[in-house]
Amino acid sequence: MSVPEPFSAEAFHPVSIVRDHTLHLGTESIAFRSVCEDTVFYTPEGTPEASIFTISYERTDVTGPRPVAFVWNGGPGSATSTLHLECLGPYGISQDEEGRSTYGLTENPLCILDVCDLVFVDPVGVGLSRLLDPNKAGKYYSVDGDARSVAFTIVEYLRRRGRWDSPITLIGESYGTVRACRVLAELGRSPYSESRMVLGIPVSNVVLIGLATSKDRSDIDETLALMPAMAATHWYHTHDEDMTSKDFHAFVEDAWTFAGSDLLSAQFEGNTLSPQKAHGLSERLETFTGLSARYWESHSLHLGSVRDFMSGAVPGFTVDLYDSRNKTPADQPYNEIGSSNVPIRVMNGLLLPQLGFSEDRLYYTGNINVNAQFTYDTEPFDPPFMRTHIDCLRDSMQANPQMQVLFASGLFDLCTYAGNTRYVISHAGLPMDRVLHMQYPGGHGVYSTQEGKAAFMSDLRRMLQHS
Repeated sequence: MSVPEPFSAEAFHPVSIVRDHTLHLGTESIAFRSVCEDTVFYTPEGTPEASIFTISYERTDVTGPRPVAFVWNGGPGSATSTLHLECLGPYGISQDEEGRSTYGLTENPLCILDVCDLVFVDPVGVGLSRLLDPNKAGKYYSVDGDARSVAFTIVEYLRRRGRWDSPITLIGESYGTVRACRVLAELGRSPYSESRMVLGIPVSNVVLIGLATSKDRSDIDETLALMPAMAATHWYHTHDEDMTSKDFHAFVEDAWTFAGSDLLSAQFEGNTLSPQKAHGLSERLETFTGLSARYWESHSLHLGSVRDFMSGAVPGFTVDLYDSRNKTPADQPYNEIGSSNVPIRVMNGLLLPQLGFSEDRLYYTGNINVNAQFTYDTEPFDPPFMRTHIDCLRDSMQANPQMQVLFASGLFDLCTYAGNTRYVISHAGLPMDRVLHMQYPGGHGVYSTQEGKAAFMSDLRRMLQHS
């Protein structure tokens, strides 16, 4: 795919902007400072080639070492704005009485700033981060180059702040889960880290929201992996009960059990499966997914594609890829990246001024050009084989016996689905006593429902307090 020449009214120069704030969490007032700054990367000759922009929130009314969490989204080419404004940041997007985002800024009552400082990291090309030399796109827009630049941004933050003794948490969403695992390899004390530069920086916690597979695909059949999400979607659109009810979760769990037992066995039999047994299983699939038994029989008990489910789950509608609670009439165009312009308006019009940022630089909530140029081939490991991001996670956990990992899945996510995450975890060789996998009633961002956000933030807070 050819990449168009960008339009820009910017004249880049690095900044570091500090401002003091107060956040009200319940009856407690938290004094903190925000720091907006660039980490600039240079050629050996001293020419700037790229910058990574971070927005940090650091509590100032306490003393002693403070935990710090580094946060990013995925894409590649997605900024942290959603995680920032809808989940973790001290300031969030205002909502109307029906829970829809509106142009406004409000305090986030669930913010974890009382227990952990926050650093929102936008990789090169998104947010306020920039590729300053277009000829260097291949260096930064790759699995290894992306992770390496983020890892060295973390190191630079620790150096600037003198935070070498701070417990570190990495939080990544979607492709950001791949990045988090690769960053672990870069930070770890290993002669085989991709940068070949031994950093030896321990990480206490890793939070993976919506585990992505990228090129590191698991070998589970997609029909099986999608069963929890299909069941949750079908339940939501056909029941009035609360998504947190026991019946809802029992229905989803029954679907997963069915997938791993009767359906898996039938798929193994293939064409030798009797018509009577195939018909009975197709009817059960209809019960769990809403797709007709006729569909399942005609597809030999396999889902043809995620799109088939999206267009067939609710008659007359297309359910959303990233949050299947939402639906679009089938006779209207469906835009999977959504049509909301609220985040970019709030970031540029409200949050950045609140933080004292007044430079002539636009915050991009997404940049598809990054995705178009991104290279998923990874550098060979020594001995020469290709390590997956889950390999990196496993190796890091084995090297650091204190590290904890939280996998967070949204049950209404048809992109990075919960069933695939369950399968990957059970086959990855991870030390399970330090692994927690939680399924929330949310979408691709598990915080897309109030129930999901409250539960996720509670689990995250508990992890931070016991690390």
